[in-house]
Amino acid sequence: MSTLNDLFQIEYGNKFDMNKMTRTDRLAGVAFVGRIGGLNGKSGIAGFVEPLAGVKPYSPGLLTVALGGSRLLSTYVQQLPFYTAQNVAVLSPRNEEMSTKERLFYAMCIRANAFRYSAFGREANRTLGTLEVPDDLPDWVSTAQIPTYSGLSRAIAPDVDLNDPHEWPRFVLEDLFTVKKGRRVTKAQRVPGTTRFIGASEKNNGITDMCDLEPMFDSHCLTVPYNGSVGFAFYQDRPFCASDDVQVLIPKEEVTRWALLFVATIIRVEKTRFSYGYKWNMARMKKTTIRLPADASGEPDWVYMDSIMRGLPFSAAVASRIGDVRNMDEEEQASLTV
Repeated sequence: MSTLNDLFQIEYGNKFDMNKMTRTDRLAGVAFVGRIGGLNGKSGIAGFVEPLAGVKPYSPGLLTVALGGSRLLSTYVQQLPFYTAQNVAVLSPRNEEMSTKERLFYAMCIRANAFRYSAFGREANRTLGTLEVPDDLPDWVSTAQIPTYSGLSRAIAPDVDLNDPHEWPRFVLEDLFTVKKGRRVTKAQRVPGTTRFIGASEKNNGITDMCDLEPMFDSHCLTVPYNGSVGFAFYQDRPFCASDDVQVLIPKEEVTRWALLFVATIIRVEKTRFSYGYKWNMARMKKTTIRLPADASGEPDWVYMDSIMRGLPFSAAVASRIGDVRNMDEEEQASLTV
């Protein structure tokens, strides 16, 4: 095992106070890295500030580590020039040839040591450099693929506008999907494995465990919890198991994953219609109606839904616009008595 001191030169950042600096946007400013999360919770970047005369920002590619606070040992490989707040360490690889994948691996190793500082008030200022990390990197580090925005930003040209949701007709879920129920499998009945286990969660695409069970369902369908995080619909792209708190919606005709993601968004809008005392059980889910765009023949316009989702890879516009569907016709909602 090696220590961080063996692999990195450790500095203790700029110790700036963002409140005393002039804020600006990404194009004009320098990234400001704090110790309590960030704009997206995954970079440590709290915002952007105007460059300070005579103070050169740290270079992209260096690691930042939160030395205290609620996100202690949160570690990121910074992609932009940056300044730091107090209690943020900056790690420069002693080997300048260290790849981005290797840097990301060591960032993961540092975060994994956060439990050592769980005692109230304990910080990592003095001991960070002594943390041990593996000498030999796993084979998967060199073969891992780093996600990029370029692959996600391919949009249809020109962008496809979302038409008025108030004009969309309603469709019954059981006319579009075969609805099946998951199976009760307790934690004690599962051991770690490679099969996704989908539970009543609103996070991590509904995945609550990885188990050794044979998949109950094929990929390319939606999962919708009716207990717990009710109505948080997710698209599943791999075979999986599902708990008995989850209904599985299998499309009855050929539909792209983009169109299914569109439907998942619509289903999430409908979740407010159901509560602990009025559960979205199998019978009610089958009879639930949702509004979807339709083609000239009155059938769901899957091609249009596909194009909308492809054209908005990073946008919340679809969700915010179709959120109006929830309140558009209270009489229809009140008529649901199954």
